[in-house]
Amino acid sequence: MFNKTMLPLVVIFLVLGALIILFRNFLQARGIDWQILSGGNLVIYLITVVSLHMLTKGLNAQSTQAFLRNAYGGILLKLMACATAAFFYILSAGKQVNKPAIFIMMGLYLLYTFIEMSIVMKQSKLNKDAKN
Repeated sequence: MFNKTMLPLVVIFLVLGALIILFRNFLQARGIDWQILSGGNLVIYLITVVSLHMLTKGLNAQSTQAFLRNAYGGILLKLMACATAAFFYILSAGKQVNKPAIFIMMGLYLLYTFIEMSIVMKQSKLNKDAKN
C-alpha cells in the first residue's frame, strides 16, 4: 500500500513523533502529556492512511457513485474514528483528561487532513493530465 504519494504523510508522522519525544520535558513542564500526544499522532496517522487509500481508490473509480462512496466513506471514517478515540480517551481518563493534548491533537487532525487533501489533489491532477 506504500508508494511515493505516502511519503509526505510518513515524513510528517516521523518528524512529529521525533519532536514530541525530543521536547517531552518542555511539554510536561507546560502540563501537556507527551505520551497522549504520541498515541494521538499514531492514531491520526493510521486513520489518515486508511482514508487516503479510500480517496485514492475513489479517484481511480470509473463511476461518479463509486468515487463519491469512497470519498465520503474515507472522510466519515476519519472523522468518526478520531471522535471515537477521543471519546474513549476522555471516558477512560475521567477527571485526569489532558485538555491541552486534546487541542493539540485537533491541530494534528487538521494538519494530516490538509496533507491528505493536497496529496489527493496532486493525484487528481496527474490523473486528469494522463487522460488528456
